[in-house]
Amino acid sequence: MNPLMPPDPRQDDLGLGFSQVRERELAGELAKRQIEALKLYEPLPYQEEFHRSTAKEVLMMKGNQSGGSTAGFAEVARAVTGQDPYDKYPKRDGVAVCVGYGEKHIGRVIHRYLFREGAFQIIRDEDTREWRVFKPWAFDPKHPEKGGDAHRKEESRPAPPLIPQRYIEGKISWVKRSSHIFDEVHFTTGWTLYVANSSGDSNQCQGFRADLVHIDEDLATANWYRELIGRLSISNGPIRWTAIPHAETEDMLNLLHRTEDQQNVENPMSVLIRATIFDNPFLTDEAREANIAIWKASGEDVYRQRALGLMTLDTVKMYPGFSKYLHNAIVYLNEDEMLAEEKGETFRNPAQRILTKNNMVPPDDWCRYMIVDPGHTVCCVSFFAVPPPHVGDYAVMYKQLYLRQANASTFGAAVAKATRDEVFEDFIIDAHGGALRDIGSGILPRRQYEQQLADHGVRCRRRGSRFMNGSDDREGRVLLLREWLSVRRDGTTKFMFVPQYCENLPMEFERFKKITVRSHGQNVVTDKGNRRAGVHGVETCEYAAAHGLKYVKPKRRPKETSFVDRVLAGRKRRSRQRQGKARMAGSTPYISLGPQGDSK
Repeated sequence: MNPLMPPDPRQDDLGLGFSQVRERELAGELAKRQIEALKLYEPLPYQEEFHRSTAKEVLMMKGNQSGGSTAGFAEVARAVTGQDPYDKYPKRDGVAVCVGYGEKHIGRVIHRYLFREGAFQIIRDEDTREWRVFKPWAFDPKHPEKGGDAHRKEESRPAPPLIPQRYIEGKISWVKRSSHIFDEVHFTTGWTLYVANSSGDSNQCQGFRADLVHIDEDLATANWYRELIGRLSISNGPIRWTAIPHAETEDMLNLLHRTEDQQNVENPMSVLIRATIFDNPFLTDEAREANIAIWKASGEDVYRQRALGLMTLDTVKMYPGFSKYLHNAIVYLNEDEMLAEEKGETFRNPAQRILTKNNMVPPDDWCRYMIVDPGHTVCCVSFFAVPPPHVGDYAVMYKQLYLRQANASTFGAAVAKATRDEVFEDFIIDAHGGALRDIGSGILPRRQYEQQLADHGVRCRRRGSRFMNGSDDREGRVLLLREWLSVRRDGTTKFMFVPQYCENLPMEFERFKKITVRSHGQNVVTDKGNRRAGVHGVETCEYAAAHGLKYVKPKRRPKETSFVDRVLAGRKRRSRQRQGKARMAGSTPYISLGPQGDSK
């Protein structure tokens, strides 16, 4: 630098030239970018499965501190910054939605994961001196006794934010800046991130389309899931849900059922990924064992939910005693079991043996009942069969009709087709559902159903084509059905069903949960069932248990005859009557004084 020359205005205080300053700035920016969280992020196997999935719905049911939230927010960060390695999202001008459980969840969790450092820990590699993920569990041949990076914990530091400041365009839209509660962010990629509080009205998520929805933890109120799916309709974007399975609404349980239904589908629409506390190697054994001890002290359900990420429904299920395996009326045996059964071994109860051998059709000497839960959206018709006393004390649902958008005529035609020549002892109907008047005709659906049964020739022994009212005592019905489901001393249950012809019943039993109310800041489980969850088949089981379905030996149904057959039969009958009168007149010594007689 020439002291006689005036200072270069492009020089800084240290005397560096403009190009040198710019070079230093670029080097600093490059160093920052090299340690951005998404560049250093190394997903664990279950996290990678979560990121790789192209399914419409992905539910990650996780235990505490299992890394589920990290994966969920990393997915959001990849999308809004245009860095998704699987190209599932548009590179520019997309819309993402994050939904939290209350305002505090937005500030303490969503904002912290996305815009503050510490989603995970990083450390400089001893050999390359490059920053990488801190791995306390990895084996280090230089320090085999110390277990990888564990001995260097003091050297680790929190990773930078998942979304660096350089991607944020303008200012974050704050709701409560002091608590980090925000509702909207725009990015240089053209993406927009909306944040919603599920404790509020779901209407706040109306009027826009989205390319990605991420729900972290549970939904506080109902209707949110349906509204969020509606935001994805145009883009057909995915919805990702990471949560400890509290399941305060039906949405998580319904999604879980959808994932179970599609387990064997080649390209499933709904996928379940499980993450337990044991899947997170970042936790030390001491911390893991301490947490497990605390959770187990609070009960097995708490441990299963918090550590294993399992939905513990037994305490909230209306009928926890139901099992699609235990109550299965159809049991097939292999050759060895068949031989053993012939020698006296017991693999099936008598009713199961008869129904399995008879191709799932109850024999003619079994007493049959039909129970109807009427409705336009879903009309459920359940058919029960009760075997003779020498077979045992059982009640079997052997067939079920699930009629959607049904009216009286479709009901009558479907029942006539399903019953054919079957003989029924009685018909039972939900008295309340059957008493709702049809808006158009003003006629009770019950009367319309009865007329349709009569028109199709469907009758029962007790009351023709008419119905008996089902029990109105809900609490009593529940207790009786629970007794039917319970295992008796001989290992059998009174209630059984044929799964091949009652496909909806297991799903209904699983989703029939008790109503949970909020009291003093805690969820309190009542003993009343949520009957808005579509449990029509279960309610027919309740009516069956309340009725008792006593066995009555069925009478053989008269053979259907045509009009010509009836005319010919009438002629034969009258001919036999005349012949009988003639024989009586020729063989008796008395004089007939009737109108056609003659005196002798």
